[in-house]
Amino acid sequence: MSFFKTIQREIYIVVLICALFFLIFFMYNVPMQAYLLSIGISTFTLAIYWSIRYLNYKKERTLYEANEDLRIENHRLRNEFINYQSEVESYFLLWVHQIKTPITASKLLLEDPDEQVVSKVRNEILQIDNYTNLALNYLKLMNQKTDMVFMEVSIDDLVRPLIKRYAIQFIHHQTKLHYDKSDFKVLTDAKWSSIIIEQILNNALKYARGKDVWIAFDEITKTLSIRDNGIGINTSDLPKIFDKGFSGYNGRLSEKSSGIGLYIVSSISKRLGHKVSVISTINEGSTFTIQFK
Repeated sequence: MSFFKTIQREIYIVVLICALFFLIFFMYNVPMQAYLLSIGISTFTLAIYWSIRYLNYKKERTLYEANEDLRIENHRLRNEFINYQSEVESYFLLWVHQIKTPITASKLLLEDPDEQVVSKVRNEILQIDNYTNLALNYLKLMNQKTDMVFMEVSIDDLVRPLIKRYAIQFIHHQTKLHYDKSDFKVLTDAKWSSIIIEQILNNALKYARGKDVWIAFDEITKTLSIRDNGIGINTSDLPKIFDKGFSGYNGRLSEKSSGIGLYIVSSISKRLGHKVSVISTINEGSTFTIQFK
């Protein structure tokens, strides 16, 4: 509402009074000079009054607008919190369901006196560790205040610890690794880049069991590629594999697929500025590439 509208009624009253005065002055033949003087005094008084009213109006409008901004921001934060709570609850319901599988498998293995029990239990424990780390990384990623610390780090320092970590699965699933070591240094956040590589490597291991996985770095294009000759990805699924909760046809074949791993990869890559892409052919395998700066 404009200031004019707030005093519109008062203006009508003033005009009416002035007209009434003019009629009275005219009827009693009062000199026009006296009428103009009274109008001038009245106008001056009203100008002071309306100036004060205008200043108060401006203050009220400022407070009203500030209150509206706070109300809108409060509404936005409330919706964000509700969405955040809903996402966390839905994810952890899925997470609890998933982590029960390797825990149950470990219990059953410990009851079986098979010679390969130790190896199988280690593999299941690694899966439990993976799911736990995935949950922690998901929570950290949802916090927009999470810091990214960029520094130069060699590709081998990113890849080598992950190969050691997953050595149990390579051996257990009889998957052959082909790794071309590279000491080339890239500018990145080592912790978050390792998470990207780990999730892609974990996927390669999941869908290339008993076959091969290749890890190589192209120093000219600064591109790290992780390739497997596993079951591949359906062409129709490729545009959606980085969407949260999407597991596609391959995910439906594996109860362990949550559709969160590649979503985390996509989210981290955007924050780091490292483009992640994939090409895949069904029944031939997949190649994921990470473009460093």
